Formats: sequence, structure tokens, C-alpha cells
Amino acid sequence: MERVVSIAVPFVRGKGRVRFVRATGRTYTPDKTAEAMELIRMAYAKESQGLMAEKGVPVRVSITTARGMPKSRPKRVEEEPDVYKPDADNVAKLVLDALNGVAWADDTQVTALTVQKFPRDRVAEEQTHIIVSWEEE
Repeated sequence: MERVVSIAVPFVRGKGRVRFVRATGRTYTPDKTAEAMELIRMAYAKESQGLMAEKGVPVRVSITTARGMPKSRPKRVEEEPDVYKPDADNVAKLVLDALNGVAWADDTQVTALTVQKFPRDRVAEEQTHIIVSWEEE
């Protein structure tokens, strides 16, 4: 039986670089990244009701993003490709790291990953849509 969990979060964000404290050598995740990861975890937990792919089960992840255009763009531009930050790979890193241990035991289980950034347009609301699926026996 195929299991599918679909969630949406009201932002588009990539994973921020790990920061270093020079004096102590300590590393930390930027606050915005940690908050985004927590929101993704909470959305998944709420929608899945504790459903998680067991260790060793292949998982497919599909990520799509949608964003509106900034008001500074000329009115004649109705739509444009989303070739701006965050990069698609950083969006994927954020989602995969957030769902590690929540949607699957280890992110090595992710065998198929798609990330699509829809074109920016005048009416789109900022959103990241995530679909996680796997086969259960």
C-alpha cells in the first residue's frame, strides 16, 4: 500500500550556512533556518499523525515552490522564471534535513527527489509544497 503525506508551508527558504564562533570554534544553525525546519517538522507531524517510513524503505520526495513577484518589477511583466535565491538544492537540503527522523529514519532512504520552482507571478502566494511517499507492505 502506498503512503502519501502532503504538506504546505507559507514560505520559500533554503538552508542557511552553518555559522562559526571564532573564539570557541562552536558551530550553530542560523535562527531563520532552525525556525523554518521546525515549522516543516510541525506541519508534517500534524498532517501525518505520526506516520513514518520504516528504516530501509525507499522514499520519494517532491518539492515545489511558488512565489509572487516583487512590487518593484514593471507592471508589464506578468510572469518570470524564478531564477533567484534560494537555490533549488538549498530548498531541498532544508526540507530533507527537517524531515530526517520525522518522515523517515535516515535521509539515505530518499531514492527519488524532485524540486521545482514555479515561475514568479503577480498573484502567487509564497509557499513550499512537499509530498513524501513510500510503499508499505
